[in-house]
Amino acid sequence: MQQWLTPERWALLRRQFETSASILRQSGLWRATLGYWVRWQASLDADWPAEEEQLTLDQLVLQWQAKHNLEAAGLTTDELRAKLRVAPAVARWSRQQWGHRLESMYLHRKSQLDRASCRLLRLNNKNLALELYHRIKAGETSFENAAREYGQGPERHQGGLLLEQPLEKMPFGLAPLLERMETGRLSMPLRLGPGYCLVQLESFQSAQLTAETEELLLAEQLRFWIDAVVNALVPVLVLPS
Repeated sequence: MQQWLTPERWALLRRQFETSASILRQSGLWRATLGYWVRWQASLDADWPAEEEQLTLDQLVLQWQAKHNLEAAGLTTDELRAKLRVAPAVARWSRQQWGHRLESMYLHRKSQLDRASCRLLRLNNKNLALELYHRIKAGETSFENAAREYGQGPERHQGGLLLEQPLEKMPFGLAPLLERMETGRLSMPLRLGPGYCLVQLESFQSAQLTAETEELLLAEQLRFWIDAVVNALVPVLVLPS
């Protein structure tokens, strides 16, 4: 970070922000604007062949103009190209910075990148939870019907279904349980906060290091890095109020 924050960048930052710092702070846009400035500066460091860059930007401009009006947006053509360049350029820069770490980043985050869908039946009564467990196991009722009739929480309207999502976003700390379950398996009654629950795993998709996963990991690493840079800038960037 210290190598990236060169004296030249410090000087540029001060010149560009000294007249607008007060209004940015008042509007609550101070950190967001600093974050964008860091992203933009990083994008300028991307190693991007000129011909490929021009072709990409030409396509992005056409896509943008199909939905927006340049004059209404208050942008010149050069400003628009500079704006549209940031996202693909900083993505290239991110890969150049952290691409060699993708495998270790993936292994570190794999359990959180795995995806699952399940059904959840929440109850207050342990005895009722045990009764419904045995009824579902015996085929006397389905999990979906039991959830609709007895369940608590908004998921009951979908028969207890929690749609496929990354394990790290699963509510109620369900991720460790789902990692150990087999598809279609029904859990015994479990404590869930002050009550009890039954859980049934519908599907489990183990994460793979695909191109999409790589982009997700690099974007996440970029966000962490930008936050770190902004956190370093805020307390030391003394600008007039």
